[in-house]
Amino acid sequence: MDICVSVIVVTRNADLFHAGASVISDLRDTLFDEVTLDSDWSVLDHAMPEAGPHYQTARTRAIRALAGHQNRLSLNVVHAQSLSGALDRLQACDRRDNVHHIGMAYIDYSDPYHAGRSTAEIENDLNWFYDRLRARNLQAFQTPTSTAVFQSAEMPHYHIHPMNFIRCLLPGDMDVLRAHLLSLWMDFYELSLANRKIRPGSQKRPTSLMASTLAAFLAQQAGSNWVLQYYTGSVVSSLITAFEDQAAAQNVPVLRGPNEHSLACGAMANWQLYEKPSVTIVTSGMIDEFRGTFANLYETRARGFLICAEQKPALWYAFQSTINPEFDSRDVLHARGVPFVYISEPQDLARGLEQAMALYAADRGPVVILATQAVMNMAAPPTPRVPAPCIPVPAQDQTQSHAPPAALDDLVDLVNGDAERLLLQPGALPPRCRQLVTELAEASGIALVDSILHPGMVASHHNGRPNPNYLGTLGVYGFSDPVYRYLYRGGRIAPRETQALIFMEDKISQAATPFGESKLRQQFQIAQIVRRSDHLAPFADLAIRHDPEAALAYLLARLDISDALLARRRAAIALAREGEKDLSSSLPVLPMTPNYFFGQLGALLRHMIEAEGYDFTGLYDVGRCGISAIRNLPRTRAGFSGWYGRALMGDAYTATVALAQTAATDLLVFVGDGARALVPDILPSLLENALANGARRDLSVTIFVLANSGLSAINSYQERILFNRTSRQMRVLNLGTQDSQQDMCGYQVVTRAINTFDPDALRHDLRKRGRINLFTVNLAHNNEGDGMSLAHVSGWQQDQLAGRRNRPLRAHTEERI
Repeated sequence: MDICVSVIVVTRNADLFHAGASVISDLRDTLFDEVTLDSDWSVLDHAMPEAGPHYQTARTRAIRALAGHQNRLSLNVVHAQSLSGALDRLQACDRRDNVHHIGMAYIDYSDPYHAGRSTAEIENDLNWFYDRLRARNLQAFQTPTSTAVFQSAEMPHYHIHPMNFIRCLLPGDMDVLRAHLLSLWMDFYELSLANRKIRPGSQKRPTSLMASTLAAFLAQQAGSNWVLQYYTGSVVSSLITAFEDQAAAQNVPVLRGPNEHSLACGAMANWQLYEKPSVTIVTSGMIDEFRGTFANLYETRARGFLICAEQKPALWYAFQSTINPEFDSRDVLHARGVPFVYISEPQDLARGLEQAMALYAADRGPVVILATQAVMNMAAPPTPRVPAPCIPVPAQDQTQSHAPPAALDDLVDLVNGDAERLLLQPGALPPRCRQLVTELAEASGIALVDSILHPGMVASHHNGRPNPNYLGTLGVYGFSDPVYRYLYRGGRIAPRETQALIFMEDKISQAATPFGESKLRQQFQIAQIVRRSDHLAPFADLAIRHDPEAALAYLLARLDISDALLARRRAAIALAREGEKDLSSSLPVLPMTPNYFFGQLGALLRHMIEAEGYDFTGLYDVGRCGISAIRNLPRTRAGFSGWYGRALMGDAYTATVALAQTAATDLLVFVGDGARALVPDILPSLLENALANGARRDLSVTIFVLANSGLSAINSYQERILFNRTSRQMRVLNLGTQDSQQDMCGYQVVTRAINTFDPDALRHDLRKRGRINLFTVNLAHNNEGDGMSLAHVSGWQQDQLAGRRNRPLRAHTEERI
């Protein structure tokens, strides 16, 4: 091995320097032909103590191992007190033609000068150093064993595995230090120098034809408006690296989460809010780890690819395989109507990818690709084949004529007719449709509501001003008092001929209203506009299959409403908006009730929106407090709800990990203590994504954990509807929150317990940029208000309007919780 290797020592610590020099001296006769030292410090007059037991053992084994090697090295030790100083010394050294390489680097960050230096900052320093070496044509090893960084025993606020160096705590014992330095050198020598597969310079990263093809396809379909997500595993690790390189070239965010389920939540949220397709990669067998959100993804028609490693069917009960003699996951996917392809052999990759891209174009949701390791790791050619332009092919149930159906004229008649109260609830609509809905409501006097599935699809505020047609939320839970006042007269639903419900791009699922199917059929006129035939409700009077945007434009062009009718409709909306909130909303008892906390927070947010132009995206988890947030807080734009689809506790909370990187505004996240206890802590994932993608200094993320020590929605059902006492099954044990404030990964992370509502302090916290606020709000449990069932509406604390007539609770037995 006729080469010269430079060992870099960057330290201000003489003990560390001399300990390393003694190790080299002990190996000189065994391994080195020549040793030179480039340093301002001398080693001639420094006597080292006798070898202790640790170093003696390490030295004996190292010399014994090296005795069998024929390789001899010329070693150049370069010492400096900084990385820039080492760079200058290396530039000046004799390169001996092309056989001089920069090998092991010992970097000392234990000095007080480097106090508080984070792993990420050290990584940046090292990246700068090795980039400068390459710029000066100095060949350096960059292997898992080539760079060791010593730090002090003082532990930082957070710990993360370094990607580019070995993290070591500087030993106080000289015997341990010398043994450690020798061990680091021997690992480097054995795994880098003696391994002929390792070469100095940039190491080649894996490429994948699957990664390059799908990335090129998504660039064609969505530009850079897509995201890459993954949860690693040995089988998919090379594919992930190849996809990361593709994402970096397209400036696409690369996101991680605490588990596979969180990736599905992020994919769903990014599609619902920003129409961002996603590539989600998981390892073998993990297709089962998506929980019910897997089904939610397909309900949203969230475009993208879900790549899951699989084994060959020929293997006998392969490890983590979901295709084996006893079970075949493809049957499950087929039963759920999930589009998928299975690619087992590399020669089938092109065909499989073409099929997957065609399924993507069919707009049936994310396409599952089950692929073997050989298929995923099939190397990409130097110039990847760009797929042919993909023309979207409508799914069979969405094929329709561009001509408006005749029933649209019936809807025009309904809107232009005599009914004084029309209420419109949209499902998932793109921004252009939302604007048309607002224009239609303003021009025709239609009241607008959102739902617990799509909060903010019509927002309470637009451009900082209240939306006069917005009445609040209509849903199985959380319906607003103004909605009740609008639809009811004297405690009863108003006569059918006087009002109508209009659902747009909404299949009128059970979650959309507090009314059962029989009541919807018998007591309401119902119009529905959807694109999919399987979403047409059997109880709708006008079930119209048409593009919502085209239908809205058709309606707007044909409005013919008298001024008198328009005035009566607007008056009905204004009257419904009047009225007092429940008594609990105004009582500052301790612990605070959810009603009081969200009433106060709602008032604060309204002031910030109207007076300061505050804008935010809300994330609302499943539970009583998530419902309270949906019902009582204003909104400036569409938010993300965990109630969507299967109503899985923890979905909105875990989706925060993805949206913290992709959101256009501040995030306000509301999660109950029950949901929070069900899923992992997301803070480490938030910070890891910040390390990889950069902290968002232009926004803040505020997570409210609403802690009332119980699964309170079930509690209310037992206590308010069934008149039972609570039981252990609803109990949640919460540990106390320690207040703290510290800088981590580019964010200022603030942890605080909130026991009383302080609007000035909270406004200050929400307005700070580059913050992650983790607020535990200690609350009481109560059963009043918040629209948890229609039975609540007639409670003594409510004041709907003078002249109302209370009805016995048994009249509401059809309503659900």
